[in-house]
Amino acid sequence: MATGQGEPGASTPQSAAAQAQSRDGSGVHENVDAANESRVWAALNVRYRIAASVTRKVPKPFTRRSDDPLYRPLSVLTTDPTASRLEGSIARINVPYEPLQPGPEGQLFKVDNYDYCQNRAYKKADLDETTALLKGGYDPSPSDPRFHQQMVYAVCSSVYASFRNALGRHVSWGFTPRSNGDERLCLRPFAFGDANAHYDKQAGTLCFGYAPMPDGPSAIRTLPGESVFSCLSHDVVAHEVTHALLDGLRSHFSFPSGSDVPGFHEGFSDLVAIFQRLSCKELVNVAIRKTRGMLDKTEMLTELARQLGHAIGKRSMRDALAEDSKTVYDPDAEAHEIGSILVAA
Repeated sequence: MATGQGEPGASTPQSAAAQAQSRDGSGVHENVDAANESRVWAALNVRYRIAASVTRKVPKPFTRRSDDPLYRPLSVLTTDPTASRLEGSIARINVPYEPLQPGPEGQLFKVDNYDYCQNRAYKKADLDETTALLKGGYDPSPSDPRFHQQMVYAVCSSVYASFRNALGRHVSWGFTPRSNGDERLCLRPFAFGDANAHYDKQAGTLCFGYAPMPDGPSAIRTLPGESVFSCLSHDVVAHEVTHALLDGLRSHFSFPSGSDVPGFHEGFSDLVAIFQRLSCKELVNVAIRKTRGMLDKTEMLTELARQLGHAIGKRSMRDALAEDSKTVYDPDAEAHEIGSILVAA
């Protein structure tokens, strides 16, 4: 339930706590009158035009009023569906509160409930519905599309709060402005049929795919033919929204002017995914207990997207402390390989 102090026992990242304290008396932001501004510039006989990416409105998170709750506790998977509850696979995190439309749709993110593979629309996740409020959202379940929607919203909101807290300001998006004026980043949990995910700069979307697990023996708790959803991997969601946030901070970093540029994008996004995982105390407590404090010995904190990695024939997508992460720098290497050197360092 969205309460004034957050749910006892739920993980509250420091960034979410900082953002939750911001409030004013209205919660309503003024919009710039673009038409009047254009007439002023015309009257001054200015002979140049400013790019829309410069003058675009910066999306702002909901600003709390004095009577609004601080947090909205939501259940998420700390790694992916293959981990057990005894390994801290499920956490309830306090994300900064905002009123939500079904989707969910807030000030910064809009979740798309359409399955582009099945050509069908699932029921939208309504996190302001009474039952969902009382239970802290929907129970973690790979078979419930509403949890998929909740998962991407909760993780993206938490990562955005981390950036906002670190920078001390709102973060703009870098994607091409839409003609309808909607500045929110669109999250598509069921975008395509492949075990992958990507950030689409032109459309302003995070696209998450899904695919069946290939046949053959597997070392994880996934059966052959079972669907593997990239949107249910905490690492993948955090990684992709970091691409979008980094694009907003340095939009030209989306152009591969050199091999180090995409390499930095991938390495930085992996680092944020790892650090974001550390905010889930349920997982960290288990990792400390199992390794007796030797955190460099636990794969729970260093492996990225294990289930998705198995779906493409690997142990995991990447491992910050893997032996191949000590490879000598090669400017001609693939972007993820270059990024892994930054992560390992």
